[in-house]
Amino acid sequence: MEFSLFFKSIRSPQRSTRFSTHSFPCTKSPFSHTHLFDSFDSVNNLPIEELMLVRDMDTKNPKSFMAAKLSARAVETSNIKNAQVFNISYTPGEILIRSELEKVTDDLADYVNLGLPRHIIIYGSKGSGKTLSALIMAKALRDTKSVPYFYVNVRENPTSTKIYRNIARLFGKGHEVEEVKNRCDEMLSNKSLVVLDEVDFLQDYDILYHMTRHTKANLILLTQKVYWYKNMNDESVKSSLQPDHIVFHEYSTEEIREILRMRAKEGLNEYGKESLGLLSALLVRDYRSDARIGIKALEILGRSNKWDEDSIKMALKQAYVEVEGETLKNLGDRDLLILAALIKNQDTNRAYSEVSASSHLLLRGVSKSTFFQSVNYLQNLGLITLIKKKIGRYYTMESQILLSDASIVSGELRKRL
Repeated sequence: MEFSLFFKSIRSPQRSTRFSTHSFPCTKSPFSHTHLFDSFDSVNNLPIEELMLVRDMDTKNPKSFMAAKLSARAVETSNIKNAQVFNISYTPGEILIRSELEKVTDDLADYVNLGLPRHIIIYGSKGSGKTLSALIMAKALRDTKSVPYFYVNVRENPTSTKIYRNIARLFGKGHEVEEVKNRCDEMLSNKSLVVLDEVDFLQDYDILYHMTRHTKANLILLTQKVYWYKNMNDESVKSSLQPDHIVFHEYSTEEIREILRMRAKEGLNEYGKESLGLLSALLVRDYRSDARIGIKALEILGRSNKWDEDSIKMALKQAYVEVEGETLKNLGDRDLLILAALIKNQDTNRAYSEVSASSHLLLRGVSKSTFFQSVNYLQNLGLITLIKKKIGRYYTMESQILLSDASIVSGELRKRL
């Protein structure tokens, strides 16, 4: 089957209108799509006189147009007191001190007072406050006890060499690995904290072994995967690390409400105090207590300054798409297609059979190892979790979808395909 795209180029009245046709093959996809080019038809079928009229109507002085837009948006956003409060990377002046944080601060206090590292692994789902809590405590020690800290996202820097370079700030090819490691050793020769976020993306364990044996740094490792340390196959690293394991459970309704109240107080001029209870309850019930989604929904509600039940539900849906949609946008096409296959068929073996038999160019003939590499990657991202399930005499791996609304996957597919 072929789709043909017709691009019309409008010439001046002295010239005739010219059309050019471009065709490209389109293989059959296992997923249903609406016609992607319908939106062009309503424009392309207009007479040239109407197209010229539309063009004339859109012609404005750019300075006056921008000034009008600024004034209009200023009115629409007048309830926002401090927009930075709703940024996902914002570090507030006050945080909720949850019970799990007591153990983290006990370990850090012992490290500072006694000089003996107490390495920590913090487990928790997305939006459970792992990163924010670790960074706030690290900044507090830096500001009060002059203990420096270094933060590295391992998903973005998945090898030990990249982490060394990130800490040492030596990125050029002219710096050999040994030079970079020596520089790190100098920087971490006294009390210091190293926070490795999404550590389950780490492709080798040299950084963990080296830092525990050759530096005085205290490691804080953050991960969503509860079995990451248990599944580590390097006993020498485990022996050197000997971490405390701390689990950040999903926020309760009361905890979420307090977090949102603090953000609303700092970021908004007005907010519905009673409505924060409903917002918190829905967030816990439908969105796994993800504080990121709650804070984004709070910003959306604050902009409109509408706090009724329908507005709250719509704000949560929009916030969910924005927060989780960012993860999906960064997925490769094949990973996205495999995720869609797992949503359709949660038995991984059956999903693989369907994927490998697909006529889609990105899936056709994909090997089983490649398929399960993608499945493991999706699990690392927190989009799915794998559960071992017995069927008769045999075991299979079943995928549990962690997306609150799986329709955003088909929505992302429609955008691309």
